[in-house]
Amino acid sequence: MNSKKNIFVLYSSMTPINFTANYLKTVYIPKKAANDSYKHTEASIVELDIKDKNDVESLAKTAFIWEKTVSSYAFDIYNEALKEKIHPDVVAEHYYALTAQNSDYAHLKPEKILGLAMLSEKSEPKNELNWLQVNPKTNKINSSDRKYKYVGYNLVEYIKSISDKPIILDADYNAIDFYTKLGFSAKNPETPSIMIWHR
Repeated sequence: MNSKKNIFVLYSSMTPINFTANYLKTVYIPKKAANDSYKHTEASIVELDIKDKNDVESLAKTAFIWEKTVSSYAFDIYNEALKEKIHPDVVAEHYYALTAQNSDYAHLKPEKILGLAMLSEKSEPKNELNWLQVNPKTNKINSSDRKYKYVGYNLVEYIKSISDKPIILDADYNAIDFYTKLGFSAKNPETPSIMIWHR
């Protein structure tokens, strides 16, 4: 199945969204002010309910919006949410969003979502951070037009705070330094992108 085609079909047929995201935590992230300086502003971390049709449609719309800027992992996160079955070693899958919206989470606006992450809670000794994607307009690469900072940092720090096990991930090579600063290290020098964080 063509994931992008599927998203466009979903997007074009969508009605107003009632989001059932579960509020988890308030964080403070730098937001660009009129004078190009950054001031801390309130944001929220929420967990999405992928069994809820509206939440899945919101993931689709977020991926559609971000794809207009640059190809992103948001499509992969969306496709994971569509799966009917999870892997045998996975106890639960968790989908997190960091949003600039600070109230009315029953009507969370996809255009306010700044970052997405997926964590697999496993029966084995390590959990896995499967995906992390920030809104391309908040990515460090887009520094000239960067409205928010530390979106990915806050999502990963939250996930670390709730994980009762070490966390493993397969990093994009461009993100190895980012994860190193967050306390992850290569499991094996020959495969530096396979990284682990220990509690």
